[in-house]
Amino acid sequence: MNVRDKPAFLRRMMYEFIGGWMSLEGDLSKCKFADQLVVSREETGLLKRNTLWPEQGFVILRLEKETIEDVFRQVMAAGLSRAIVHVQIEHEGILQLGAYDNFHPECVVTGPGVAELLLAELKSNEVLRDFGA
Repeated sequence: MNVRDKPAFLRRMMYEFIGGWMSLEGDLSKCKFADQLVVSREETGLLKRNTLWPEQGFVILRLEKETIEDVFRQVMAAGLSRAIVHVQIEHEGILQLGAYDNFHPECVVTGPGVAELLLAELKSNEVLRDFGA
């Protein structure tokens, strides 16, 4: 999947999976997440570290409707282009988004909860360049 607008894509996926968990891995030194949003700073369930060395910062956050914008601001403060290397979203026990290696086109995958209609909409809005159908 070739993501043109990383922030818009991530924000949409965060809203799509309210009630789930999102993991971030990379340089999180500029992120200030409220304690009540942090589920863990260690791997858990489906949300695993994807860089073995050097060890990166890692956090798992709750995706709640009233807190997504605060979380998103912290993600943007760190940056999706370099600082945050891997993003995953788990919802109801299923990995729904894996965006690895800074959203590299060969390293972004979506789960069964992401409808092809949604991906087509994101492509028509120029958030995605292309996606595998």
